[in-house]
Amino acid sequence: MSDNKVTIEDSYEDMDSEDFGKMLEMSLNRSDDFSPGDKVNGTIVGLTDELAFIDISGKSEAVMDINELKDDKGEFKYKKGDTFESYIVSTQGGEIKLTSVIGKGSVTPQIVQMAYKSGIPVEGRVGESIKGGFSVYLSDIRCFCPFSQMGARKNEDDSVYLNKKFMFKVIQYGERGKNIVVSRRALLDEARDAAKEVLKETLHEGDIIEGTIQSKQNFGLFVDIGGIEALVPKSEVSRSRYKSMSSFGLGEEVKAQVLSIDWETSKISLSMKALEEDPWDNLQGISRGEVIEGVVVNIIKSGAFVELKPGLEGFIHISRMSPIKKINRPEDVLSRGNNISVRIVDLNPGDKKLSLELITDEPDPWNQDVQALTGTNQTGIIETSRSSGVNIRLSNGMLGYVPREELTNDRGADIQKDFPVGMEMTVAVIRISPEERRLILSAKGARKNEEMKEYQNFKEKSDAAGGTTLGDLFKDKFDKLQENIDK
Repeated sequence: MSDNKVTIEDSYEDMDSEDFGKMLEMSLNRSDDFSPGDKVNGTIVGLTDELAFIDISGKSEAVMDINELKDDKGEFKYKKGDTFESYIVSTQGGEIKLTSVIGKGSVTPQIVQMAYKSGIPVEGRVGESIKGGFSVYLSDIRCFCPFSQMGARKNEDDSVYLNKKFMFKVIQYGERGKNIVVSRRALLDEARDAAKEVLKETLHEGDIIEGTIQSKQNFGLFVDIGGIEALVPKSEVSRSRYKSMSSFGLGEEVKAQVLSIDWETSKISLSMKALEEDPWDNLQGISRGEVIEGVVVNIIKSGAFVELKPGLEGFIHISRMSPIKKINRPEDVLSRGNNISVRIVDLNPGDKKLSLELITDEPDPWNQDVQALTGTNQTGIIETSRSSGVNIRLSNGMLGYVPREELTNDRGADIQKDFPVGMEMTVAVIRISPEERRLILSAKGARKNEEMKEYQNFKEKSDAAGGTTLGDLFKDKFDKLQENIDK
């Protein structure tokens, strides 16, 4: 085949009417042992407005409709002297007629019957979708293709076939051409089986190959790898969970690694993700305390997963979605696909875990001098209550934790009953970790602070009175306060 474009005039500019007559006479008089359906090699020896003269393997000359040598734009694909394969469709009257593809030129029921008997592929245009299948037109001859015989997969969109040309195999011919059934899938299966035998010798697990996307499904991508379709499962398309199937195009070339091969079921699994760099191997710009942009990729009851870069995800616990209030449902604050700012709270590369907190426009109580709160009493509301302790939201918006041992001395106490959610409490701040934004609180410590304050007030009044009589008067109370403080 040549890329050179020629005109009919170029092809037979030196052919006068006498030469043409001789050539036509020779094509009619020469005969060989050819039968309809035979595949032959031929060389173009002449062109007219309607016919191409083909020398068949140096034995005989045959004719072909000139339009079969043109592309869809009407331009010539061949020139005089080019050689190509074709099929014999008729030898009647001593004239041998050829076709490069049955269905491109003039088609008769007899030609279709010959294709049926010889197993020659035909080219057809898919028309409308009808009950059970499609109408397929071989030139002007209407055929039927069942849905199951159109593609290699089930549940495909019918519209991808309409008004397009494909190669078919005639699998049924009856009623003198009034009942013709064709199958595209039969040719696909034959081509796949041939390609399968070749790939059996060359394809191995672990190989890195290139292929072309043939179909996009919600569960993955089907990729053609040399005549056989392999599946890239959705989980193997990208390290990023945010990657959508819609970001890939049909016909797009991709590179992947072979994960598994099952020749008996003709199932081959590929991974595009395996060829991507593991983001945990490059944590540049990812460190504790860093503020970074991310995308919400999933939401669960206890929080949300955020992708910081393809394949690198962190988790925002629901308790870290606001610095000053309790969030009951992550969906009240975030939605999948949201672009958000987060702060990295904790980083554990060994376990591939990132803890995050949401950056909001709310006033952040942790921006003050929090160390000044150490030892002070604060009021707050219990947000969660468990047998191990309670979480309290302080009036300044901070969330702190009161361990069980800082709530009561009663080892048999029912914490959830005695300290229910919504209960107001006064607690002492006994430990602060600004880096982790963590407060440890104590109800027992708050009581000691109150008693110490009461003792100090009493002592100041006693000293101001300056008499032993007043001291004796309050001796019992003084001893009791002192005893509680010592405890």
